[in-house]
Amino acid sequence: MSEGLVAVDLGGSTARMALFALDGATMLETARLELGQETGPLQAISQVASVIAGWEQGAQTKIRGVVTGLAAVHDAAGTIVTWPNRPAWNGFAFRDTFAAMVGKPVVLFDDANLAALGEYAFGLDYPVPHLLYTVVGTGIGSAFVWQGHVYAGARGASGELGHMMVDPRGEKCPCGGFGCLQMYASGRAMERIAQASGLPAARASDVFRLASAGNATAQAIVDDAIRMLAIGIANAVRLFDPDMVVVGGGMASRFPERYRLLETLVQEFLGTLPQRNVSVTLSNLGDDAALWGGIAYGLQWFAKNKETEGVRK
Repeated sequence: MSEGLVAVDLGGSTARMALFALDGATMLETARLELGQETGPLQAISQVASVIAGWEQGAQTKIRGVVTGLAAVHDAAGTIVTWPNRPAWNGFAFRDTFAAMVGKPVVLFDDANLAALGEYAFGLDYPVPHLLYTVVGTGIGSAFVWQGHVYAGARGASGELGHMMVDPRGEKCPCGGFGCLQMYASGRAMERIAQASGLPAARASDVFRLASAGNATAQAIVDDAIRMLAIGIANAVRLFDPDMVVVGGGMASRFPERYRLLETLVQEFLGTLPQRNVSVTLSNLGDDAALWGGIAYGLQWFAKNKETEGVRK
């Protein structure tokens, strides 16, 4: 029986999963689950665990562990501290509960950190020492990778680009702050603004389609969202001075023609600063970036464990 690892990307509206062979980092199986806003944590991880159990039986693969990316802030024990897009999950002991349910070791990551690691390891056209990764989906996140290592920060909560204040008199965010970037540039923000404007748009994808069809209101919403995102990215570039910025996530992968405008806007906002010619490109891995990040980290994880076992022997 071969050995494998499961990567899970649990976001604001979906759970995406992949089974990888540890030998060769080959993606063997994939699955996607739609999670409504009312879906509770036990219900969600039960569905994910069911898929994993089916894979282990059907693929004849011994699963060694599960690497999970969460679009939430969690503590060292794996308990969700705050999830602005799913506040009912706050305080849930995610890692221990999930590990008990799947019967496997579970490693927990911020989803943007995991996607950044995947992009760094498998998605770049050429290697760079400093990478800023930004994910645009239901919310907005980011991560900074320096020579293969994700910068986590003092409390493991770095990379919250979506909660960078861009309007101190702006909308109140579920995080408790005001005028956060994700209140203007995320998929959920576009949905909210479109509905307040009277557009027949239940999802952000509807706003993009209306904009492509020539609806002036939808076009303004999309243009404003991308311009605000460019402001946030430009500010992050000023702080981190990366070699490259990669933009991924569901919105960017589904509507690349719109998000390709980011490079021009970011460079414009940087003025004459030394970073003004920074490369801003779209992800080569698309929605799969966090899944590939799971196997990238998993290979490191198991290699370290084998080294430790060798020392002990």
